[in-house]
Amino acid sequence: MIRNTELKTLELEISTTSGIVGDQVPAGMKRWITFLAVDTRIIAGGASQLGVYLASVAVSNPTKASIIATGNRRLLSFLRATQTSGMRKTPLTIPKNPSVDNPLFSIVAEKWLGVYATSAGGLLTMQYFDE
Repeated sequence: MIRNTELKTLELEISTTSGIVGDQVPAGMKRWITFLAVDTRIIAGGASQLGVYLASVAVSNPTKASIIATGNRRLLSFLRATQTSGMRKTPLTIPKNPSVDNPLFSIVAEKWLGVYATSAGGLLTMQYFDE
């Protein structure tokens, strides 16, 4: 069986305001997330770390509480935001070698991927396909 793996990529500046990543998953489809990258080099306010919450949500204007809720959560990551002496800070990428055969997680039909960050100023890059 041939799979529809038309990969799409989007970038979104994440902040302490809850929001959504991309559009609603079409009816009868499932969204497979294959790759995530979070760049913390633009964090504002001197924060020492950035917490990134990703969750499956039922509305296009999710609340912070609905994204942080354990039952909805798809990914939680805490990233250092400060420069380490002698090392170049690079974006966190999950996984190192993305594959359509081994996606990170999925979002079911008619849901959205919600995002919330504990500090302002991270850049999220996501690669996905709908099937």
